[in-house]
Amino acid sequence: MDSSSPISSDAIATEVSFRPFAFANATAIFLLIGATSSLYGPLLISFSHKFHISLPETGILLSVNFVGAFFGVPLGWLAIKRFTGKTVLCAALLPMAAGATGVALSSSWTLFLICAFIVGVGFGGVDFSLNTLMARTALEGRAHRLSFSNAGFGLGAVVGPLLIIALRPHNFPLLFGGIAVAALVLSTMNQGLHAPPLRAETKQRELSMLKSQRRPILATFILAYILYVAVETSSSGWIASQLHREGYSASIASLVTAGFWCGLTLGRVVGGPLHKRVGDKALVLVGLSLALLLSLVAYSSVLAPYAYPVLGLVIASVYPMGLIWYTVLCPHDSDGLALLILFMMFGGVIGPGVESLMVSAFGIHVVPLVIAAFAALDIAVFASAIRFRPLSGP
Repeated sequence: MDSSSPISSDAIATEVSFRPFAFANATAIFLLIGATSSLYGPLLISFSHKFHISLPETGILLSVNFVGAFFGVPLGWLAIKRFTGKTVLCAALLPMAAGATGVALSSSWTLFLICAFIVGVGFGGVDFSLNTLMARTALEGRAHRLSFSNAGFGLGAVVGPLLIIALRPHNFPLLFGGIAVAALVLSTMNQGLHAPPLRAETKQRELSMLKSQRRPILATFILAYILYVAVETSSSGWIASQLHREGYSASIASLVTAGFWCGLTLGRVVGGPLHKRVGDKALVLVGLSLALLLSLVAYSSVLAPYAYPVLGLVIASVYPMGLIWYTVLCPHDSDGLALLILFMMFGGVIGPGVESLMVSAFGIHVVPLVIAAFAALDIAVFASAIRFRPLSGP
């Protein structure tokens, strides 16, 4: 889940700056949350065996993690208005460390889900806070910063499945123990980050936003992002299980999942340069159209291992470029972006949840068809946003 929230560059008093070390640490934090989010899908079968439950039952874990993230976002939203960026990032990483420790040590499925929920709370707080901080940096180079830092998320999501292969799936407690240690270390390394609270900007926004005109734009983008996150999470969370059930080894299934995230990483690295040539709307709509086609190709068990990595590549720019599209339409709107990031977390619950229900009812072959359905709906919603024109203050 794969992450952003651009904010007015006019609010000089609240503008954020990252020195090189701080930016490197922020990218490393993105890498950590990317690795964490990518572990659940390839490990579903291992969790199923350990706790002696069915695969569809195990799939609820993906939704539980995003329910936690849903609660983490408003906590991050409130904190970032009252405290410095350093404080908020440190506070958000601590639940990740505590929850990952619990996941590693859990002996019952209920306790495991509770700890995964706590990891999700930290994930949501970190994801929202980091993207909001990146988006409050200077306007010049903002698209590059958002794309590059979010590429760290994708890189971490590549590393996660590779670590599963290296350590073997049944050793997953070691992986989550490592996540706990990494979260604690990174929480202490935010020197060089200048990020004052958002209090001053809130007043400016109230003077400059045309709230009644904003509502349909915000509602459209909220729905679009719920569907996008559903596409991303229902893909990444079920790739390994689909391929494994269709006869591929666990290692191959994990490699293909890593390939999906590798494609997503590469797509975000090149997102900044592409934005200059193609524009945000085209990157979003073309990416989702290709995702629809590739998810249908993945219905073939022979072609699926090749289709999924390319699927990651083509959807990579949807997240950052869609958010830039929104901020062009609604500048100075930090609260609107916070709501957008908050509600998009529903996609992480809906996507894997619908996949679990469909797999339970129709079997594993339905996975790519569900992804295709989400992509088709998302194309329609994003395309409807073309009718909007940028708002300006009074």
